[in-house]
Amino acid sequence: MSPLHRVGAESAPPNDEISRDDAYPLIRDERACIVTALRLGWWMADAYHHGQHAELGAPVEARPTVPPAKLSNLTEMSAHRRMRMYLDGVDVALAQIAELTRHNGPVPDTAAARALLPDLDRPDPADPVPLLLALDDLNVDVLRWTMATNHRVGLAYRLGRSVADTVRAGDATQLLRQFGGRQIQIRRWLDELATVLPPYSAAVVRRSLTAWSSAVDRASLGDPAVPAPAELSRALRGQGDLWRDVLTGGLHPRDLLDEEDYGVIARNLMIRDRRLVAQAARGIFWPVLVPVLLVLFAVVGVSAAAAAGSPTTRATVALVGLGAGLAAIWRSVSGPALAVAGEVNRPLLDSELTVRMALRLNRPLTTAHISTDATTPTRRQRRSDEASRSKSVARLSRPGLP
Repeated sequence: MSPLHRVGAESAPPNDEISRDDAYPLIRDERACIVTALRLGWWMADAYHHGQHAELGAPVEARPTVPPAKLSNLTEMSAHRRMRMYLDGVDVALAQIAELTRHNGPVPDTAAARALLPDLDRPDPADPVPLLLALDDLNVDVLRWTMATNHRVGLAYRLGRSVADTVRAGDATQLLRQFGGRQIQIRRWLDELATVLPPYSAAVVRRSLTAWSSAVDRASLGDPAVPAPAELSRALRGQGDLWRDVLTGGLHPRDLLDEEDYGVIARNLMIRDRRLVAQAARGIFWPVLVPVLLVLFAVVGVSAAAAAGSPTTRATVALVGLGAGLAAIWRSVSGPALAVAGEVNRPLLDSELTVRMALRLNRPLTTAHISTDATTPTRRQRRSDEASRSKSVARLSRPGLP
């Protein structure tokens, strides 16, 4: 269990004093639990992929007597030790989820998979098939346990595992199979978990995933305007790492924005506000404002005609009455209008932020597009012209209302 989850566990309030969600009142920190389950799903998918492609059955080299020049890295770790690391990570994640959900019963156990790991000192090769079967059994046990413990935790586990399988590097055929409808289910899970995932993460990843799905579909049809499937497959793993970082809170998508993005967002919001004000004014002018103004002018006219004194005095009475009436109309209209504008601008701002953050999150896809566009002189010239513009000035566009 991490120190963040362990601190304060002894002095935790009773269950009835803890914030409850809609269906599972015993959960302690839903976001931490969801993120841990998502990482667990990704971890399990990586472990199984490692078991499929690593040389687990190869003879293990004897431990060197001379220490290495530097500390060993993850990529330099032997296949057996790396698999043990994956199983250690599974145990830690399961313990964290059990603590956060206050689960007192048994949890899935990695002992069966550990027993099939070949000993590091054995010189003879081992068959990796039983280990893969044990990992799949462990995956089924984890899936059943998480879904029964908390439905959202089970969905997060499935989401992490499916995203990891989707971004797995491979050839063009594997790329098309990875996007063969799986992204539709991933988007559904993102929608369901959006309220418990880090802010903006679900919407940004969903929009980024849609852009990737479109690029893969167009590449499968031979569209020359998009990168080839082989280039997309090479860039996909880096994109997957960004998706994982955003979904688990390691990277806030707003950190990807710069001054140009905020300039575009501000400009689009002002354009949208202007259009909303114009539409609202047209909607209330004839049915509301015209009758009120006619009544106001009638009252002011009668008051001015009935006033005693010179024409100057009557004009002054008319102007004062007209000003007072217009001020009263403004006070009655401005309060609700400003309140409505504040409620409307919040989702509009979130929508503009999501668009720009998803665009910045798609850096691997954008890089692949730039590599493809570099082969076309016209596109290369257009890229050069755009690069020469000032980043402090937002480009002109024609945004429409959502």
